[in-house]
Amino acid sequence: MALLLCIAFGAGFILATTTLFAVTSRSFGRRALLVDATIGFVLGVAIHLLFSKLLTLSLPAGPLEHLF
Repeated sequence: MALLLCIAFGAGFILATTTLFAVTSRSFGRRALLVDATIGFVLGVAIHLLFSKLLTLSLPAGPLEHLF
């Protein structure tokens, strides 16, 4: 749900992945929200670069995706 809401409101794939990872890890009982958000951000950037540069597939773009 968080992923769809972020993408629907124009946040883009990277912010949606960051939010999804942090919220999911929080729901499993992990309390390090900043660490989880950082991990989600790094994973989101890596996945976005993999899809956009290597596979030449487009993912939902937001403000951060325009930097790459």
